[in-house]
Amino acid sequence: MAALVSILPIMMDYMEDIKDVYPNVYNKRIKKSGNEFVSEINLQSDRLFRKIAGEDDKELMEFYLQVSELGTMFHQWLTKL
Repeated sequence: MAALVSILPIMMDYMEDIKDVYPNVYNKRIKKSGNEFVSEINLQSDRLFRKIAGEDDKELMEFYLQVSELGTMFHQWLTKL
């Protein structure tokens, strides 16, 4: 779960970049599907982080830190490619 929540927002940013590099690939149908996907991920991530923020639970805070660290590591890895 932590990997998905940390990696998907970064992948969404790269998905948006596709339209600049390969505009013929990023057609209206893909754009619509991508926007729906992005909206759903944002909704679910916001719900998760609101729940974590409202809790005083050590395990949840560790999970939040894992998500943050994984996202940072994934982004760094991608920039090195």
